[in-house]
Amino acid sequence: MRERYNASVAPMPVKEHLTKDDREIAAIRKLLFTGMKMLNEVSERRREMKAELRELAASQRETDRQLQILVRSLQRGGNGHGKRPIQ
Repeated sequence: MRERYNASVAPMPVKEHLTKDDREIAAIRKLLFTGMKMLNEVSERRREMKAELRELAASQRETDRQLQILVRSLQRGGNGHGKRPIQ
């Protein structure tokens, strides 16, 4: 069995073997650099989204404040008339 395996697999010359390994290492290196670049882009986008979310939350607080002012003014009735307040 061992003889059959050895006979079917021709040994690769050392130079070709190293060239193949070098190509594989270069491909792995390229994958790592691409992954790192993607990670940096995702991290940057996350920071941008976090800042946008902070702005949105501040805007929402201001909208809530203005809505409360409107509700209170409607509850008091308006313009000197004996209007029933909104419950």
